[in-house]
Amino acid sequence: MAPEAPPSQSMRLRDGWWVLVAAGMLCLLLMSWALAPALLRMVDRPPGDGASVDSYGFDLSSSVLETSLIEPALLHRDMVPVINDPSILDMGEIETLNSKRSTRYLVSKDLVIGVEINGEARAYPMSVLHVHELIHDELGSVPILVSWHWPTAVARVLVRDTAATRYGISGLVGGGNTLLYERNDDRVGGEPLHSQLLARTMTGPAAGIDISTHPHLLTTWVNWKQLHPETTAVAPDPDLKKRYKKSNPSTYYVNDTMLFPSLAPKTGPHPKAWITLVETGEGLQAWAWTDLQERARGGIVEEEGLQFRIGRDPDTIEVRDAETGTLIDARHGLWFSINALEPGLKLH
Repeated sequence: MAPEAPPSQSMRLRDGWWVLVAAGMLCLLLMSWALAPALLRMVDRPPGDGASVDSYGFDLSSSVLETSLIEPALLHRDMVPVINDPSILDMGEIETLNSKRSTRYLVSKDLVIGVEINGEARAYPMSVLHVHELIHDELGSVPILVSWHWPTAVARVLVRDTAATRYGISGLVGGGNTLLYERNDDRVGGEPLHSQLLARTMTGPAAGIDISTHPHLLTTWVNWKQLHPETTAVAPDPDLKKRYKKSNPSTYYVNDTMLFPSLAPKTGPHPKAWITLVETGEGLQAWAWTDLQERARGGIVEEEGLQFRIGRDPDTIEVRDAETGTLIDARHGLWFSINALEPGLKLH
């Protein structure tokens, strides 16, 4: 019997057509999977074009802020991954993390924003806030927003109207300082803007109305846990571990780089000088950190009925009532932004 003839090239291609089709479909699926996030971002990206203030879609009417001071800082709204429901660590869990070098979380000189409400204390590590900027939390049964804007070195704790109130990063700044807005999942556009440094609604029907705040401490972890041994702390997002390590802006504070050059003051201290603001019976008053540090004796300066507790390495300033020791809701920030938002303010 004669051997069977080998299949011709055309027969081999015809019989293998399904392999080629399957491979093509697989390539298309892989490309769709890879490009989907980018395509979705292009279609569903929040308002904002990085150039025009109007493109962000906010209500700019009745503004109590000079329109020339409002400018884009981010490409669009909500580029910052704010935290809405933070995971909380107790002291035992923190000590367990710190027991291993690979998982170490909070060490003595790490800076935190410390908040105490109705006997409940919590630390919000700056390493986390450098990335997220806003943390929605509930402490002592009070809904709060812990906020940090590193380009102006401003930390504020706002009291939210309800636990459902959520703020977002507008992508705009006013006087260099971040402008926030209340998110509405049912409607995007037409929201008023709120100044983080001033804790005040800046545009829209409620422009000029202050937002309630709560005192906080910008202090070291070792100091905070000495004041509050039973404190808890907000946990980091394990998926952003590398980002936390790369987001320390410390070098920004010691160089001359200006993110908003037009705001550089013509008089006064260095544009990035750290300033403390306190509302007193005589109105808003301001102190430069360098001046307080030079005048401190035993780490203390007392004047105007206030006690300034000066920390070094890292630098911190705590303001208390000189007679009662009650923590004052002081504000700290960089001179260029404070000068823009509080024009005419004189330093002690």
